[in-house]
Amino acid sequence: MKKTFAMLIGAAAAIALSAFSAAAADITVDTRSAVETADGTSFTVNSNKLSLAQFGEDSTLTVTCEGGEGEECPFRLMLDYWDRKSNDAFDFGAPLMAEVPYKEYKDGTAVYTYDDLTKVLGEVTPDMVFAMEIVPAGASPITCKSVEAANVLSANEMAENNKYHATWVHTADAKPSKDWHQSVSVGVDRFDTSTLTPDSYVIVRYELDATDTVYSDPVEFILQSTDDKVSPKAKNGTVWAKVAPMDFNNSFAYFNYKSIVDAYGTDDFSCVYTVYVGDTGQYTMTCTDIYVMNCKTLAVDEPEPPAESKSEDSSAAETATAAETSSASEMTSAAESAAASAAAAAATSSEGDSSIGSHVVFIIIGVVAGVVIAGVAVFIILGRKSNKTYDISRRRFVKKK
Repeated sequence: MKKTFAMLIGAAAAIALSAFSAAAADITVDTRSAVETADGTSFTVNSNKLSLAQFGEDSTLTVTCEGGEGEECPFRLMLDYWDRKSNDAFDFGAPLMAEVPYKEYKDGTAVYTYDDLTKVLGEVTPDMVFAMEIVPAGASPITCKSVEAANVLSANEMAENNKYHATWVHTADAKPSKDWHQSVSVGVDRFDTSTLTPDSYVIVRYELDATDTVYSDPVEFILQSTDDKVSPKAKNGTVWAKVAPMDFNNSFAYFNYKSIVDAYGTDDFSCVYTVYVGDTGQYTMTCTDIYVMNCKTLAVDEPEPPAESKSEDSSAAETATAAETSSASEMTSAAESAAASAAAAAATSSEGDSSIGSHVVFIIIGVVAGVVIAGVAVFIILGRKSNKTYDISRRRFVKKK
């Protein structure tokens, strides 16, 4: 009983410590592709780079731009999102845009809080936002210089918590397609099919030369791989998987996850490196946008801190302080021994005493004793170092004059 109680105390302590170790991240978006404009978009933040789903109640977004005149903010922050309930143009929703009011503005920099960012969405959830755009607020040209998010979830935290985000590909490089050709090709750098989940769906937006309502599939979604080791449909390592839309009209087509998996042959998309949008031989078609909803975030390898190079002088300084370091280690060991002794005493007394309260008291005494002794050790070492300075010529610490 007592052993179980002690184990529960240890487990509770571990959980408490782990809660402090999961700190939120600060993210700086690379804005080098921003342009100066008076009537367009200066910079777009795609959700596969920074998603509103990463934001929490303590998160903030800071945007800085150059340009404009006067004391008013010369730019506006716009959220691009997919609204499933806006079905006037398509049964599965439509892309909409909302302006975000800033919390404060000064000298070209505007700050937005989580409430500012989410209130304009109404009932739409943050994971349906596929982009943030910085546009001019008036006639004066502006240039976005920086976009920074504070206290947001990192990519790994998004992955661990199964947080979804949206992906948007604006196909500015698309070309008109006819006779079973492709209007656009998209690589994994813009849309990684490995982020698809059973909840995912793809919306393709396009322009047709049709004047009447279309009644047969005007487009197809294609997945390609040339060194495929996972799909049962691969022939000599090659897959050309054509997916028919589940629903469509003259402007939009909807592709669900099951249809994509069935066409490709497996839900492992790790070998897919390009997707295409093509016509079906009936109309001339130009793809303008691809929206992918409910994408998972892929975990990334945390970079290891760079190894610190040690100069001759720093090595000498380390040698000169070796004795002090050893002393500190001995005192720390003494602290640990004291804590261990107290814990052992608690364990010994528990054999003759059935009181759980006494057991806990001894544990607390041991921990407090260890902390006090460790604190004294640190104080002594810091006191010693404060009275000395390092003499480079003599390669050791000497007393301050």
